[in-house]
Amino acid sequence: MVQLRDHCLNDSQASVLKSRSSLGRSPWRRAVISLVGLGMLCWLAFFNHLGTLSLMDKTEALFVEVGHQMLLRNDWVTPYWNNELFFDYPVWGYWMVGLSFRIFGVSEWAARLPVALAASSVVFAGFGLLLTIAGPDEENGQRWRRAWLTAAVLALNPGWVGWGRSSVTDMFLASAISLSLFGFFLSYSQQARPWLRRFGYVAMPVFSAIAVLAKGPVGLVLPGLVIVVFLLLQGQLWVVLRQMPMLAMTVLFFAVATPWYALAAQAHGMAFLGGFFGFSNLERYTSVLYGHAGPWYFYLPWCLLLLLPWSFYWPLAVARLGYWRLGWWREQPRVSQFAPFCLVWFLVVLLFFSAAATKLAGYILPLVPAGALLVSLYWIPLPGAPPRAIGPDWPQRWVGGINALVLAVMAMAAALAPRWVATDPAYPDFAQALESSGLPLVLAIVLAVAAVGFFPLLVHDGSPRWFWAPNLLGFTGLLLLVVPGLAPLMQAQRQQPLKDLAVLAGQVSEPNEELLVIGYLRYSVVYYSKKPVSYFDSVKGAREHLRNDDTSSNKKSANNTSRSSGGSAAGSAESASASTVLLFGEERNLRRFDLDPSSVQTIADRGNHRLWRVSRADLAGSPQP
Repeated sequence: MVQLRDHCLNDSQASVLKSRSSLGRSPWRRAVISLVGLGMLCWLAFFNHLGTLSLMDKTEALFVEVGHQMLLRNDWVTPYWNNELFFDYPVWGYWMVGLSFRIFGVSEWAARLPVALAASSVVFAGFGLLLTIAGPDEENGQRWRRAWLTAAVLALNPGWVGWGRSSVTDMFLASAISLSLFGFFLSYSQQARPWLRRFGYVAMPVFSAIAVLAKGPVGLVLPGLVIVVFLLLQGQLWVVLRQMPMLAMTVLFFAVATPWYALAAQAHGMAFLGGFFGFSNLERYTSVLYGHAGPWYFYLPWCLLLLLPWSFYWPLAVARLGYWRLGWWREQPRVSQFAPFCLVWFLVVLLFFSAAATKLAGYILPLVPAGALLVSLYWIPLPGAPPRAIGPDWPQRWVGGINALVLAVMAMAAALAPRWVATDPAYPDFAQALESSGLPLVLAIVLAVAAVGFFPLLVHDGSPRWFWAPNLLGFTGLLLLVVPGLAPLMQAQRQQPLKDLAVLAGQVSEPNEELLVIGYLRYSVVYYSKKPVSYFDSVKGAREHLRNDDTSSNKKSANNTSRSSGGSAAGSAESASASTVLLFGEERNLRRFDLDPSSVQTIADRGNHRLWRVSRADLAGSPQP
């Protein structure tokens, strides 16, 4: 009886083991689990409370309004902003925003959906690429652990999360360049699998063309430079170029990239060619625009910040790689060369933008995936990569200690956050609301737990291969526990007052009544008011504008009168400016007009922001303060 029971038990255990083994071997089950898991990861990083915040000033609000105007005008060739041609950027991002508005309706969520999808596409593609290029002889568990760690590091970093939630052109460029370079390495490494090589040959030109449609020639120049430099270092340039179907790839690239450029040039001629290629590309690279200058090392701190906390391990990953041993690397299988390829990718982007005169943090977003891949491959390298240096693990432990210390300092800073934000006069109630929410304490606890999580890893004997775990748990905790409470709070305290006043300005404005925003570039006012807006830094500039505008209108009116005798003046009346203007700004800026309080009609106020209606003559003719 006992033997029979043991026999049944053994059969049961064997059945469970067989079921688990079947689950592990079933490709479609793995695919389903992976898709669900990656979807949850991307939801956490990019889609969680995606539409809670109103459009951010100034770049996001400007960018989204251009796509909005394309939809309203049903003109998918010419970008407009604030009733003016706007050729600072090409059209891909505007198309995506306009298409999202058409499908899902006009909302903040729909405006940001395309960038969230673009960010997610790199996470999915990176996961798939790491699974694909790993050798078939490698143990399955190792391949899947590497792919999952890569996806997590790609998704959970400040650069990708921040720009994956903001509808600006940088993410469209960075994601398209990344996918193009993924396509190259797929075609480069998969010599034994022709269909994968052909897939890579298609992905390269298509995504490079999308990058060119997203931000101009840099979308082709950057991936081209990365590929050429890498192949030169590997001594494979002419070999690989001869293998590529260059004619077909060139035709495919131009088929995707050039139609819009041709249509825009045909419609607008030099206004487009000079404004886009001359000003927005050549001048932006060779001269400082809008005051965005910086020293040669401007991007080095940003490399650290955009990849936190993974950037601590980037120097270790580079040192372990030992890419200065070019002779050794040239002898390795192409599949094993992915980490050196990512290093070249990272450095080419960094050096390219460091050489530019105009510098902004978002410009180097294309190097974030390369840095994330380098760090993830440091912990779980591909087969054929150089082994870890023989000797003590003290460099990793030192870096892990620094990582833990930084997290502890950030935890203390989070606890003190309400005191720091209390110094902002534009939002006097924000500090109290933030402290009452308990979010600073929650963030401090999350960061402190992550810091403490390093302790057992630091004291444990053996190779510290799990240093990624506390960072991953800390970043996940931040997105799960802090963002859901912080986003509505930020909206209520900082964003909603401006949005309410902008919407109200559009509702109460009279025919031909001008809206002036004083003291800040709140481009969201154009989007939410649904009317043209004039922006001024100073009282003097606003007054000069009104006087010049009135003088121009008087001359036009006199010309119309001299040309017509006894005719109707309705046309002139329709184009004449209203006798009042709307003023929008912080109270301290509007007070600088030194207006008689009795001449000011306060329409509404939200926090420290005001919406006034003022006589045009009083505003233009008031003495200088």
